[in-house]
Amino acid sequence: MSRPYIFRGTSPQASNLSTQDFNCNAIIPSVEVADEDPPSSAGGEPTPSASDSEDSSHRAYTPSQSTATPPRRENISLGVTEPLRALNLQGTLTSHRIPSWRHDARRESTGLSPGRSTSTYRGLFNATPEPTPEPLHVQSTLDRDSTVDNLASDLEDSHLRDDGSPSDDNDQSSESDDDDDASDSDDSSLYNVRYERLPRARIYNAGLQEILRDIKSQLSILQNDMDRCPLSRDRDSDLFPLREKVRMLNELDCPETRTVGFIGNSGVDQEGLARSSGDGAACTSVVTEFRHTDARHPYRYAIEVDYMDEEEVNELLEELVQSFRMYYTDFYRDVTGVEEQERIRDGSTRAWSTLNSLFRDQPELTHQFLSDQTDGALSRILAQLKDWAAQSCTRRPGGAALQHTIIPGNVQECSSHLDMLTMDPRDESEAAIWPFIKLIRVYLRSPVLKTGLVLADLPGFHDLNYARVRATDSYLKYSCHEVFVVTTISRCVSDQSIEEIKRRCAQGQPLRLRLSAYLTQEVNASETARHCRDLTAQIEQLQNRLRQANRRLVRGRNSRRRHNEILQLTKNQEDAEFELDRFLVESRNLRITNQLLRNHGAEVRVFCVSNEWYSEYRQSANRHADTYIGLSGIRELRRYCQLVPAEAQFRFTAAFIEHRVPAIVRSVKQWALAGSDDVTAERAGALRQVLRDVEKVFRERLILRNSEVRKLPRRLEDRFRDDIFSLTHECCPIWKRSALQASKSWEHFWHTTYIVFCSRYGTHSTKGAGGYRCWNEELLQGMRTDLEGRWATIQEWVYMQKTALGETVRRTFEENTAQIEDIMHLAPLALENFIDNMDDWENCVMAAINQSLDQLVLGLSRVETDTLHGHDSSYVAGLMRPVYNECNSESGTGSDARRKMLMRSHLTSSNIFPNLANISEAQCRAVIRNTCQDMRRMVDEVVGNICNDLHSIVAEEGEATEARRFPEMASTLQRKVDAAQATLERAQRIVGDLKNTPDVV
Repeated sequence: MSRPYIFRGTSPQASNLSTQDFNCNAIIPSVEVADEDPPSSAGGEPTPSASDSEDSSHRAYTPSQSTATPPRRENISLGVTEPLRALNLQGTLTSHRIPSWRHDARRESTGLSPGRSTSTYRGLFNATPEPTPEPLHVQSTLDRDSTVDNLASDLEDSHLRDDGSPSDDNDQSSESDDDDDASDSDDSSLYNVRYERLPRARIYNAGLQEILRDIKSQLSILQNDMDRCPLSRDRDSDLFPLREKVRMLNELDCPETRTVGFIGNSGVDQEGLARSSGDGAACTSVVTEFRHTDARHPYRYAIEVDYMDEEEVNELLEELVQSFRMYYTDFYRDVTGVEEQERIRDGSTRAWSTLNSLFRDQPELTHQFLSDQTDGALSRILAQLKDWAAQSCTRRPGGAALQHTIIPGNVQECSSHLDMLTMDPRDESEAAIWPFIKLIRVYLRSPVLKTGLVLADLPGFHDLNYARVRATDSYLKYSCHEVFVVTTISRCVSDQSIEEIKRRCAQGQPLRLRLSAYLTQEVNASETARHCRDLTAQIEQLQNRLRQANRRLVRGRNSRRRHNEILQLTKNQEDAEFELDRFLVESRNLRITNQLLRNHGAEVRVFCVSNEWYSEYRQSANRHADTYIGLSGIRELRRYCQLVPAEAQFRFTAAFIEHRVPAIVRSVKQWALAGSDDVTAERAGALRQVLRDVEKVFRERLILRNSEVRKLPRRLEDRFRDDIFSLTHECCPIWKRSALQASKSWEHFWHTTYIVFCSRYGTHSTKGAGGYRCWNEELLQGMRTDLEGRWATIQEWVYMQKTALGETVRRTFEENTAQIEDIMHLAPLALENFIDNMDDWENCVMAAINQSLDQLVLGLSRVETDTLHGHDSSYVAGLMRPVYNECNSESGTGSDARRKMLMRSHLTSSNIFPNLANISEAQCRAVIRNTCQDMRRMVDEVVGNICNDLHSIVAEEGEATEARRFPEMASTLQRKVDAAQATLERAQRIVGDLKNTPDVV
């Protein structure tokens, strides 16, 4: 029985094209670029890079990657480690054979389109074969926000096929081994997320999921039939590349993913959001993503680590030393505010903890060493730390490589690897790894992540050093499609971090509030009745009912009534308790939600979540357990998160069904039809000439050097040069004067206020400065005024190229179609099929162009934002960081005047605006180059497919077509193509109906 299906895939990592142009009115954000790395074999071992064999003494920060694999394959049971507990990845297994008794599909949403329902997680069609499952019998020791955990609970269920039996993939042990493991399962959970209804979105329509399974089955049949022909192994044949296209389409994953970020202040519902080092110091500094396995990561688990490069390491060390020394100099005494003094002291403590974790094997690292105030001490300290850092990078997993992949073989290995990456070693002689980690990606199997959803756990800004703040700020703005602020329900109304995170989000980026409620502590009937007078009567009524039910149950047990009577009294007691709990929770949630909407605006959506109730009742036989799970808010949150990738997944799936598959299927038919027409030698010559002319037009108009597609990057760079960069270099002196004028207003600040702004890298909110101020933003006012309109003009020009290139493509296909129609009589069967395919090929070309231009606008939008604004991850923030650090090094008598002099000197003589212009220009060129290369590659591929079809129509003079040489294969493929086309017609009707149906309800 075939597995359920859904497209899934990954977006490129460390890409400059991750910018998103957010629409504040849209729930579903824009499309990401697909990762086009070729898929690896599901059963093979990843090949270590050359970096693995480098001399361990090599101290350079080498931009390469390495892979660590287990020494042998073992049965894998699900589990992840310390950083993951919040995803409930350690949740116990449910029965694999039967649905949970609680899941009655009839009670769920009816879904989209007449007579159809939305699919469940279990019913999603899965594009990529997955290794055989192994039940969970070891609870992992994860420690991350439990809501993220619960969102992706019951991961093990996604490993099973529809019939509940293990899959037969080839990178796992035998089925008997799995059965043995299954017998050892300690499962006690009754709630199975696999039977949970997905939200009402077009991609989750059950009919669409079923037809996707049928399409993949037809492609697999085509591929298997082609494999039986010896030509499929002959690289010089026409069938070989055609078979490869069918195979790639059959194995294709949807590249569309959407990232939901969870962020909150350290200590706020943070058993999970804060890891702790050995001495208890928080070290939650690394963004951690949870993704579904894909073609590049086919194993049960994969942990991918991105390390900082040399420049980032140096910046981090400078920030840590700066933070440490601020408390041990007169700078601390210059600060008079108690709150600011505590912030400096806490920052110094955290800096020492981090440095000690990094260099605990260096006895020279002491407080005295770091706080040395003699001449040249700071330079010596930094030089020594950088030397130690260069040495330590060769001893970490992956050595000097900047990316390292770990393939854990089982749950224990996964746990130990994540502990190693995210916590201080137990051995005092070993150094920690986590401070130099930039990003961790955990790939695992989960029905929740299978839909293209990526969950990201972000560190709160409160406890981060500035280097980490810059990195997290950038990730929050450009990688997260939606942001959940995690806070407790008891303090959410007064939580200042909500406004800070809201300010950091990109304009229009959806912001959600996820409120954690520890219900046993926070929902108290008496307290609620006292503070909410309008609810007192109802609460007292429900309390009285519960007290009466409890008394009757006690009396019944004491009088030894019959079992049935006791059972009824127990039900009455459960009902009374449930009604009180539901009333209290729903009333509390409504009251808090309304207050938050008043504070933060109606565009903010609020989710009240109880991890305790979800964890308790998913394993409870209580009659009201399913309703308690609903009251926990986890199910609603999970359903909402599934809407985030839904629209992008549907767009890709619709194009797959309407154009990509039909085009390749007709190409197979084109091969099979070759030679079916009775073409004389004279006619064949005329036919070849016209086909050559058609091919020439396609190549000249779409892929050769003078084609409009190839000229686009040059034309766009010329526009940037003429409209922006030429003006930039002319106006730098004017913008410098504007910046100096802005800085003069800061000089009137009281010296303690000036100190605080410098220590916070120019961003602070205080009444003495008139509220929230961002110095970096103020410095750019003149530049922003002059350039904002010009950037907008270029964006409009890029969008206009969609129309221009679309017209070129349309005209090219029309002219070539007309040429072929004029010679239809020469080979009517073959040419009719080719003409029928022209619309699909044209749509494929246009999709490639439109997708690329959308990505181009998004990438350039990010560059514009980072150029013209002063947020922590902006270009100007990096250029201003040195002067803030210099100001923070000043202390004692006359330090206020010296700080202001340093600031004036930096703005006058450091070439901020020329440097800013150079950075912006370099980033623009990189975005243009990378995006246009992707566009050219995709267009070249489609034109190559068209040319292959042209070559199949008629053989070279004196040769027989491949279909004539293998007539049985041609006949077989024609029959299979007819079946596939019938399936595609049904699929296209479903897609058409869904396109006319509202997506989200």
